[in-house]
Amino acid sequence: MLQIVGEVLKLIFWLFCAPLIIGMLFNFILPRAKRSVGVTFLLGFLFYLAVFEVIGIYCMTTIMYSAFAYCVKYFLIASWILIALGIGKVFYAFYIKKDRSLIFNHAAMNDNKEVIQDKAGGINKVYWLIFIGLLAFQLVMAVVMASFDGDDAYYVVESLLAQQADVMNTILPYTGNSTSLDIRHALAVITMWIGFIAKVSGVHATIVSHSVIPLLFIPLVYLVYAETGKVLFKDKKEMVPVFLIIVSFLMMFGNVSQYTPATFFLMRTWQGKAMVGNLVFPMIFWIFLEMYENVNASNKEISVDKAGTSSAYLWIMLALVNMLSGMCSAMGVIFGSGIIALLSLLLLIFSRNWKVILGAFFCMIPNLIYLVLYFSIWTSGM
Repeated sequence: MLQIVGEVLKLIFWLFCAPLIIGMLFNFILPRAKRSVGVTFLLGFLFYLAVFEVIGIYCMTTIMYSAFAYCVKYFLIASWILIALGIGKVFYAFYIKKDRSLIFNHAAMNDNKEVIQDKAGGINKVYWLIFIGLLAFQLVMAVVMASFDGDDAYYVVESLLAQQADVMNTILPYTGNSTSLDIRHALAVITMWIGFIAKVSGVHATIVSHSVIPLLFIPLVYLVYAETGKVLFKDKKEMVPVFLIIVSFLMMFGNVSQYTPATFFLMRTWQGKAMVGNLVFPMIFWIFLEMYENVNASNKEISVDKAGTSSAYLWIMLALVNMLSGMCSAMGVIFGSGIIALLSLLLLIFSRNWKVILGAFFCMIPNLIYLVLYFSIWTSGM
């Protein structure tokens, strides 16, 4: 029993606590009005996985034997450094500077609650309860009705091989024979991150993939949609839970074929393709909606400090999203780049600000590096 409790606590720490603490370390890039728990967690999660991607790809491409053991070692060191700095920042903000807004903007969150309650009254709470019930239902069904998929024989086994054999894509899952680095899947190191979670928690990688990862990514996707709803319904925030209810119904009843995003979202959550389609792409649209909102606020001559119209943090987050897309699937790099190019063009026309070009180029740098590395490994036959 104590062992199970310990494993659960480790899972909670590495899946929820660590990203939040890292987010508190880096949320100084956010305008004070955006320093909510949700946005801070998203930011920390992006930094958290970006660090793993860099370390994972480095170890996989440069270390021949026990590459995953070195990856776990280096990532633990980097993570603990970031976590220690994040805890130090919290201590500094709360006990030395005595300014909680350095971490979270509690005043803004309280103001939003008052506005919602004043406009919608008790009915808004009912909508939130309905959505929470739908979310809980999806989480329970994702665990107790975990479905088998043919891709399990490859993706889940790659995570299991990393956990048990300390290899990174150098054993063929179908036969167990040694093989050269499979470039088609290798740079999508999301399977290695799942293997890391399994390794540090002591939980079997198959259990982590099927029963644990959905408990993180399903709420994470709805968190992105919630932030999107706040932008779409900025003057009617009581509509946010209604928007989430509609999205949840589309997800639950979107299983019209095995290839729909909804099917991937609830039945193949742990796969990189599912994360790209349901997490990465919605995050791209959310970030650009924030940019459009900032342009609109600037046109209304609202000061940057008051409206939070500086978009630098959004381009940084978009660069991190691009790193996440490559970590999940090479497909995400191509399609994500196309979406960003189109939305950047629209933003350039809408804002008439040439700095959009610089921001778009900056956020595309991870994609360019990814493609150069991909084709260099492909041509070298590594």
